[in-house]
Amino acid sequence: MSGASEKARRAALRMLERRAYSRRELVDRLERRGHDREAGEAAVDALARAGIVDDRALGESVVRAELARIPAGRALLEMKLVKRGIDREMASEIVREALAERGSDEDAEEVARRHLRSLAPTLELEAVRRRLYGKLARRGFAPEVARGAVERVTRELGVD
Repeated sequence: MSGASEKARRAALRMLERRAYSRRELVDRLERRGHDREAGEAAVDALARAGIVDDRALGESVVRAELARIPAGRALLEMKLVKRGIDREMASEIVREALAERGSDEDAEEVARRHLRSLAPTLELEAVRRRLYGKLARRGFAPEVARGAVERVTRELGVD
């Protein structure tokens, strides 16, 4: 490893002491801090070979944390991973595995019920439906899942 690559490797290790980064995030941050891109890539490649930088483990961790906070749909989770620099194909696979044992309908209903509690009780039913649907769409649920959850949750209100 060249001197520039070694300096970039040490800088990357200091960054990783604070939080986990994807390969792309590290290379980009190293470059912004004045390291040559090739040296940064060589340093990050060495860290990945050593198992210190692992995009899959980072992606799984991000998805677990997000789902523990508030359930989410495939689109939102994949977008968060891609934004963190994880390859789109790997992101899709990580999300598919994480959501395999979860019911998207149940997750969407949970989010809708939570959001419903925060809505003004004086809102008309159509306004409630629109707001719940919007919340579910922003949380990455597929349109048909969101529609079904909104219908089931609003039906529970006993108003048609």
